Amino acid sequence: MIIAVVGSGGKTTLVKRMAENYRRQGKKVLVTTSTHMSIEPDTLLSDDPAEIIARLEKDGYVMAGVEDTHKIKELSPATYEAVCPHADVVLVEADGSKHLPIKYPNATEPVIYSNTEEIIIVCGLHALGKPAKEVAHRLELVKQCLGICDDTIITASHMVYLLQKGYVDPLRQKYPHMKLTIYPAWDHAPQYQDMGQYIIDHLHL
Repeated sequence: MIIAVVGSGGKTTLVKRMAENYRRQGKKVLVTTSTHMSIEPDTLLSDDPAEIIARLEKDGYVMAGVEDTHKIKELSPATYEAVCPHADVVLVEADGSKHLPIKYPNATEPVIYSNTEEIIIVCGLHALGKPAKEVAHRLELVKQCLGICDDTIITASHMVYLLQKGYVDPLRQKYPHMKLTIYPAWDHAPQYQDMGQYIIDHLHL
């Protein structure tokens, strides 16, 4: 199973949670990125497929990538292709958001590998009730999409439209048979629970 996680406002947290769940099921899990991802204490900084596979076989889990300053970047295509068959689940962080909860992707984003079977679109509900300029990555693209200004307060309707136009529609056009899942990240803050369901209910997948 190859799963790409895109969007903003909780991708890495979701990837970690999913990896833990799959590991508890006894599955071998590879975590990597097609863009950039923060280095964790147990990250294997390597593009050597033999080294990555050995860690995967030994521990049942590996987070791997090529060091790039204080982050990791994508494995080389040959290494990625070599290591994927050795994992039961591959989780790929496939987008960037500079730790902000909403975004509108540019023409190069997200970066989806050809063997991907599911795309999970994350949105950070902690953007709700805050000015766009404080919570939006690629602010100018967000303002253009929504027809808003810097100080416009972000609502659930804004997030639905942003996700539909920025992610769901282009991904559905490019990958018509891909499984798409929406994940409103709300960290169990009760004030966001209903809004998360509202967003899911109003998107057209």
